[in-house]
Amino acid sequence: MQATNVGTTPIDVDGVPAATDIAAPEEATQADLAGDLYALVVFLHKNCNSDLFEAIGALELTLTQIKLLHHLESQPRELTLKQAAELVHVSLPAASRLVDDLVRRGFAQRREDEEDRRMKRVCLTAAGRTVSRRLNAARLSGLRQFTQTLSADERVSLAQALNQLLRRGEVAACRPEL
Repeated sequence: MQATNVGTTPIDVDGVPAATDIAAPEEATQADLAGDLYALVVFLHKNCNSDLFEAIGALELTLTQIKLLHHLESQPRELTLKQAAELVHVSLPAASRLVDDLVRRGFAQRREDEEDRRMKRVCLTAAGRTVSRRLNAARLSGLRQFTQTLSADERVSLAQALNQLLRRGEVAACRPEL
């Protein structure tokens, strides 16, 4: 396909932006890698989230509520209300309202701390875990659809890159239960 320029972005004959200035792997700088990773993340967000957005719409959750649900699911024990507020970057009163709504909907449970009754503790309920897993399944659905479009060579290259990155504990910890 022959590329033509529209403004500063080369466009191929199908009207799709052409791949340009992709550094050879051995020559890629940190800036190159960041830019290329950004392109992939943006592409995946734009093209692989329809199931996720449908699930979010059906559940009528805000992004902050979703973030809190995921934090609660990933914690080994209950969070204090203050910790929850810090994790989702909201004020204590805003966190209290978030938790109130999740409790009202049956997704979270709040209780007084046994040692300090002024402190409130928050955890997920079984229904909250189900919601979090439903959202994760919706994310995975879009990614599965994307991986089905990859050629055999692209799948091998992606698997090799991911195998390297999954050796990092903080990356491997984010791998979903399949």
